[in-house]
Amino acid sequence: MEILGIILGVILLIVAIIGISGFIQDRNRKARCKNWKVGDKLSLNRGDHYNILVKSNKEFAILEGWDLNNLYISCGNKMTYQVNWSVMNFNKSASWRQNYDEAKKVMGCEPGFSGGVGESSKSTGKKIEGKPIDLMNEIECEVYLKKALEEEDYDTAELIKERMNKFR
Repeated sequence: MEILGIILGVILLIVAIIGISGFIQDRNRKARCKNWKVGDKLSLNRGDHYNILVKSNKEFAILEGWDLNNLYISCGNKMTYQVNWSVMNFNKSASWRQNYDEAKKVMGCEPGFSGGVGESSKSTGKKIEGKPIDLMNEIECEVYLKKALEEEDYDTAELIKERMNKFR
């Protein structure tokens, strides 16, 4: 009878450990995906779905949806796959959004990079030596303002002055 009690105790302990580990895994997954969005770009671990990406000349899978057990991804071949979480390496889009928000909070203004992966640059203005004026830092503005004034390019000088005003 005593042996039966020990065996029953061990079985209950194993069931409790499995239940607690499942609860912790679900909680971690909820926290991990709280700022995800449909359309995010996912980096995949090597495997079948990664090979489909390579064949489609894609670097990232597109997140179509998720639950606590599965991810639903598109690998560039117009099909949606249901995969388990172990296929995913990381969510690049969510990382960029987090980086953007942190930089914006620290800088107190809009960062020079976009908040999403693959989004077009926020720059819409003129470029000097391949660099958009509205993405230049203060030192670059000073150097290029002097150069624009020497070359009597007053339109460019005015754009640079407007950019410099954002640093004051």
